[in-house]
Amino acid sequence: MTNTNPNTVQQPIDYEALPLPYRQAPALIQTLVKQLPDCWQQTASLALLPALSVACGNISYGADNKPLAFHVAIYGLAGSGKSQFTCRPAQFVQDYLSRNDNSYRKNGTAAPRVSGFEISTVQLCKYLSLSPNDTVMLYTDEISQAIGSERSSNSFMQLQPILRKGFDGITHTMDYKEKDSFRGTIKPRLSFLACGTPNSLFRYFNDKAIEEGTTRRVIFVEHPEYEPNVPDIAYSEEQAEFIHEQLDWLEAQNGSVRNEQIEEAVLAWKTQKLALMGNDKVKRLMINTPTDIYRRAAYLAYILNRFDRVEDSLVFGQWVAEYMLRATFNHTFQQQQAIADEGKKHFAVSTQTYCEDFNQSMLDTLPQQFDWQDVIAYRKLHNYTGDHKSRVILTRWKNRGKIKQIKSNTFIKL
Repeated sequence: MTNTNPNTVQQPIDYEALPLPYRQAPALIQTLVKQLPDCWQQTASLALLPALSVACGNISYGADNKPLAFHVAIYGLAGSGKSQFTCRPAQFVQDYLSRNDNSYRKNGTAAPRVSGFEISTVQLCKYLSLSPNDTVMLYTDEISQAIGSERSSNSFMQLQPILRKGFDGITHTMDYKEKDSFRGTIKPRLSFLACGTPNSLFRYFNDKAIEEGTTRRVIFVEHPEYEPNVPDIAYSEEQAEFIHEQLDWLEAQNGSVRNEQIEEAVLAWKTQKLALMGNDKVKRLMINTPTDIYRRAAYLAYILNRFDRVEDSLVFGQWVAEYMLRATFNHTFQQQQAIADEGKKHFAVSTQTYCEDFNQSMLDTLPQQFDWQDVIAYRKLHNYTGDHKSRVILTRWKNRGKIKQIKSNTFIKL
């Protein structure tokens, strides 16, 4: 992972270059973040995504009923106010959503809406099995204190498969031998919000997490330093009542959401981005998840807007996608490029080696004098087709001095 030294980390996204579209943001988000300075309105809005996905956790999108899940990681220097400011609006929402969680834990009637990263994978699966249609979330305000070592039951390594599947709503099966372990199949719907210093956060979202696909689902958000004193966030009684009313309405929604205007806009954005990336395969693949995030964020805003204000919802969704795309390139492009280059040994180099061995064996087997049809027949015998490829091989042999053409389509070995 690049840029993990807190003294050298550069803010990947300049909030002035990609400002929060405050006027187009849903009223609930506006109310939650408006007390903050502009730079933290941006980061707080992104930190809100997981909690808001829990609020409308009974709503799915797409033909395969994906959850509107978001994975967000906030990083900043110790004492810079990550929890106090960037995550405070999200905490306010989480506190309300989790108002019944202790009862759920005690009675085992449903999954707690908000759990800590300290949770074991077995307990998490048990909870998720209780509420198969709900999106729930994990939260920590300091990831290094919440997640154990690689060998512990709540290690990030063990959580990663469930996090990935919970992002996409894909079936997960556990069948441990221990008597008290979870045994069964679940279809998790899981968001998370994690905070930490750069060194602590990227210790977990490392090269291995990149290669396994955990990191590519994450929106990395830098909490920028801000010099002037900022008062603590305090919502008035009227504001708190409005926020709670909005959350109550969201929790009552269910079903599947689809809007053709949103789908068309997302596809057009992806097409535009792919054109910018040219033929670079790694860059083109890195467009996929931000495209999905565009769709999710636009639908989330669309729902928050009471299934109205499509244009504003698209502006907000595109802003989230652009932020994620730039942050992803800043944090993971070099590693993904290295992973792709290493993978070529298995996809390209090994195939090339086999073909070269096959071609040499073919040359050794052919008679001293042979023609073009002999090459085609040999290749077809071994399930290789294509006249053009046969001509390419003959040309290569001639250039390497292995054969000589004595007449049209006839050759002798040297």
